[in-house]
Amino acid sequence: MNFGIIGYGNIAKRFFESIQHTSEGKVTAIGSKSLAANQEFQQEYPEIQVYSTYEDLLADPNIDAVYLALPHQWHKEWSIKALQQGIPVLCEKPAVLTTAAMKDIMTVAQENQTLFMEAFKTKFNKGFLQLKKDMEQIGEIKRIEASFCFDVGEDRDTTSYLFQADHGGALNDVGTYSIGFVQALIASAIQNVQAKAVFFNGVDEYFKATLTFENGTMAIVEGAIDREKERIATIIGEHGKITIPYFYRLEQYTIQLNNQSETTYHFPIKGDDMTLEIEHFMEQIKEKQCESSVHSLEDTYQIIATIEKIRQKM
Repeated sequence: MNFGIIGYGNIAKRFFESIQHTSEGKVTAIGSKSLAANQEFQQEYPEIQVYSTYEDLLADPNIDAVYLALPHQWHKEWSIKALQQGIPVLCEKPAVLTTAAMKDIMTVAQENQTLFMEAFKTKFNKGFLQLKKDMEQIGEIKRIEASFCFDVGEDRDTTSYLFQADHGGALNDVGTYSIGFVQALIASAIQNVQAKAVFFNGVDEYFKATLTFENGTMAIVEGAIDREKERIATIIGEHGKITIPYFYRLEQYTIQLNNQSETTYHFPIKGDDMTLEIEHFMEQIKEKQCESSVHSLEDTYQIIATIEKIRQKM
């Protein structure tokens, strides 16, 4: 299955490596103004067509799907343009920046019966599926905590999209990981949101939010681009707890039942942490789906809705 990549930053380069581990996916075209002038790349990969405009890439008749890796503010425009041409879209998180924008994408995907999927890689690892089953061991869930923090460094590059007020910040960049994780595990609507944040030049570098769900479960989600912390999630239940290091690319977790020894389970990832989501995306295309059976359009919408609620409280 032939993929075109729109945008060629760091995450797109990771996708380029990840797809090598799939059974039939390959990159045959890249839309990137900077790459179009890179003779070294074109000499190394002569089989890949490099376009200087995204329109030219979408016009490539050999493209079966696109992976959209542009900065957040351009996700909606290019997702819709691809969907309107019947080209399936695997879009980096966050899919878009507002629920209104997500509604537009949902409408276009359904009208054109073309697949749109947010690249929320966490759900596609086998360890995540087993985690949902193993949560039964700790009984009623009381609280889930999920933290994804990293430090961009003291010398902030304010030209980066991370530091642009209209689409940057920690909540937009890493919020999907922690919010999407807890919402995938708590089958209930959010009743209350409390939040705080640290800002730099009008951009949130750190956020922490407490979400109270209608079923009584509480979640604490945290994200940062200004500090290093252990990237970990903890699920606390009436009979014990489950600790998941690097929960967003789940490879192991430890179950500690009350007054018992802990047990650690391992789930090796095929390829890397993006490979399984790419394979699922290709399977959904073959089945002519317009949304994923694992991470639906509504799932993406609800993550964005929660981001909006947190932002209102920061």
